[in-house]
Amino acid sequence: MAEPAPAPITEEQLALGRAFEQIVTWLRRTRKASDVSATALSLMDRLDSTGPQRITDLAAREGITQPAMTALVNRLEGHGWAERAADPADGRAIRVLLTESGHERLLKHRADRTRRIAERLAVLDPEDQRALLAALPALTHLTADIEAAPSAPTGDPVHA
Repeated sequence: MAEPAPAPITEEQLALGRAFEQIVTWLRRTRKASDVSATALSLMDRLDSTGPQRITDLAAREGITQPAMTALVNRLEGHGWAERAADPADGRAIRVLLTESGHERLLKHRADRTRRIAERLAVLDPEDQRALLAALPALTHLTADIEAAPSAPTGDPVHA
């Protein structure tokens, strides 16, 4: 039995999507120079949320080539933020895992980004702040199962 077709996207949903896209763009543009790239942070976040994974699986989920993922993992290892370990289910395979140092670096990034967003929210008038707080449950639901689907390719795998 075929799944029902998704409901058409409304103008309101498109407007919300555009607002979120503008927020993401603002975050990228205002990001301070860092010791870690956005692509590396995405990988670190994935390893933190899903646990150790094989390079081929990580490449597919992050939408980059296997050689680009290998180079990225090498850079993370060089910083001490990730390491390779044997896959307990298949001793011939290797999985990449986030180290404690990598987890701490990721937490620092999240705290910095959260602070930047909170500072921006603080300039809104109280009514807008209340509206966003009221939307908090919906925003939480929006990303609750986001790990279930692979990421779309980003175009530039090394400098994204």
